[in-house]
Amino acid sequence: MLKTKNYFTEIKDIDWASMPEALSKGHNLVVGASQNNWSAYNYNENIKRVVDAFISKLDEYLKKSGKLKTEKSLPEKTVRATKPKEKPAVQPKPKPSAKHEIDEDEDEDNATPIERIDTDVQFIKRYAAMHGKVKTQAQVLNLLTGLQKAILERRIRKESPYAKEINLMQEQLIKAYEKMDDMAEIKIDAKNLKRYLEIAGSQENMLSISLLKAYVSLNGKKGIKDKAEKIIERMTSAVKKGKIQKNDKYAKKLNDAYETLKTFVGGNSDTMKISRAELNGLMGIVGDDLFAQKKSLDGFDEDHDDENSIVVPSRELLQMEFETIGLKGKYKDLIGDPSVGFSAMVYGLPKSGKSTLCLDFAKYLAEHHGKVLFCAVEEGFGYTLKEKIERLNASHPNLYITDRIPSDLSSYQFVFIDSVSKAGMDVSDLEELRKQYPGVSFIFIYHTTKEGRFKGVNTHAHEVDVIIEVGKGEAKATGRFNAGGKMNTT
Repeated sequence: MLKTKNYFTEIKDIDWASMPEALSKGHNLVVGASQNNWSAYNYNENIKRVVDAFISKLDEYLKKSGKLKTEKSLPEKTVRATKPKEKPAVQPKPKPSAKHEIDEDEDEDNATPIERIDTDVQFIKRYAAMHGKVKTQAQVLNLLTGLQKAILERRIRKESPYAKEINLMQEQLIKAYEKMDDMAEIKIDAKNLKRYLEIAGSQENMLSISLLKAYVSLNGKKGIKDKAEKIIERMTSAVKKGKIQKNDKYAKKLNDAYETLKTFVGGNSDTMKISRAELNGLMGIVGDDLFAQKKSLDGFDEDHDDENSIVVPSRELLQMEFETIGLKGKYKDLIGDPSVGFSAMVYGLPKSGKSTLCLDFAKYLAEHHGKVLFCAVEEGFGYTLKEKIERLNASHPNLYITDRIPSDLSSYQFVFIDSVSKAGMDVSDLEELRKQYPGVSFIFIYHTTKEGRFKGVNTHAHEVDVIIEVGKGEAKATGRFNAGGKMNTT
């Protein structure tokens, strides 16, 4: 029987890409709950209940599909699936397998327009919107795990004015997940639903900000004139109905956006482009993090003229929220906590331990932070690579190995390339990879000369966020994110 104690041993050969979505998402939850010797599982009763329920469902699925041995089955060697299994067919209108009966009762209050909706209110909005709808296991689990993550990261605190409702919502979601099969209709009792709707309706994004967000989202995209026209219609309607007035905080920026949209719709260009100057005034207002801002600039040609540079008021910069990886332990001590989509250069003499360090780092990232691809271009699939993986105990469901660089890297959060010279890459190739996959973090491994300097022009070093030198039993880092630590590699 599948349990926490034998979980990673029993599921090590499962191809999660071929599994039903709900089970794949549940596996990611277990990976998170198992961190730091299962601390979250052991000390958070709600997480424990969800993990136990998931493992029970996974155990049942694996036994039915023949992927897990039962007590009566004969011993047999587990074989990795080579062909994805088809997901169970879903009927257009599936019959719910579990219900939480309620009476329909909705109450609408006038919402207070604010620039950013509180995190606890956002989750309550999402849960209230589920009422009366048929949801999959994956959808319920997605909301539940997101809620748990927000609580653990203290984005939702015990002091929240809606702490009671958040706790009740957790309890109801867990009960629904424990009882449901593949799908279920989510039902909330009338009294609780009324309260959730009151809270959900208490805050809403300022209409002007919502329209500006929709406007910025079109930047750099092709064939979206119909969408631009719809935003123009929304702007016009909002003004006519008095929902946006001249004294609105962002009235001038909306007017500028309106003119840009009209010019685009009436022009010959098929690509929507917002001027750098206009974006300067919108950054920070729309609440996007750097990753979203970076994507919003994709429509521009690269240049570094002062006229086109991004200018952000320091006060707005302090209000921005930046998404980091969340590194902990020895790797945080070495390179700090990088932002999503960071890049690193690792270099050192032959036999200095570059690949060993990077494989260990890849293992850490796979265990705690996402899907990792290690491109062993130089070493290839051979004994030495196998020996390193075994010695480091680096085998993990989220760590994938290849002997080349695939054409599509979009399904990975982290990609290691060992080595850049063997892969025949130059600076332009590195830039192209980062531009093509802005949300992927790249770790590039370099050869060095006899003098200990990495092979390649110095411009390589200027194109990465972190530089790690490996040699004499230690790794030393320099760069952004407070990088500047040392780590023993022996």
